[in-house]
Amino acid sequence: MSRGKWAILTMVLLGCVLGGFAVWHHYRQGRRILEFWGSETAMLIRHADQVEVWRLGPQSDQSRSQLEVSGQSLAILEQVEISRLRGLVHARHALIIDRNYDWSTAPADQAAVWDLALHFRDGEQQTTLVFATASRLACVAGRTQVVRVTQMMDRVVEFVTPHMSNLAEELPGTSEASPRLEN
Repeated sequence: MSRGKWAILTMVLLGCVLGGFAVWHHYRQGRRILEFWGSETAMLIRHADQVEVWRLGPQSDQSRSQLEVSGQSLAILEQVEISRLRGLVHARHALIIDRNYDWSTAPADQAAVWDLALHFRDGEQQTTLVFATASRLACVAGRTQVVRVTQMMDRVVEFVTPHMSNLAEELPGTSEASPRLEN
């Protein structure tokens, strides 16, 4: 075989090896959270056409829409469409990366104050991620499993705060600066 053919064969093999490494790396980046959220929920987080942020609070009357979270009935106090919000693609990506969650410690069995939700809808499919921002916990509405969120929770709050009325005063971790989301 000539040197040119060896060079081409070497480049093709190197490309295959590096491509395989890239697939493996991306799989490893989100393996645990994919298992936690579930593949359908993860796909909606990443690709849903409609995304809303909801401010949650205690259910004081039946006039508001409700959301059941860990046995608690919460009122949806405010709903804001953020589907076209600049930077949302980075927030979505941050929600499906393992390093943005603390897998080393199990969340305490305390009564969490669920105060923020991200609702993803694509046609008939929908899912809602619910956050207890003060205790940095997250879960999928309708499920009982809870995961501890790292500092990414603060970035999510800072990202949605300017788009919700009175949210800055009610949620911890908000500030004037808005650093980039981890991804």
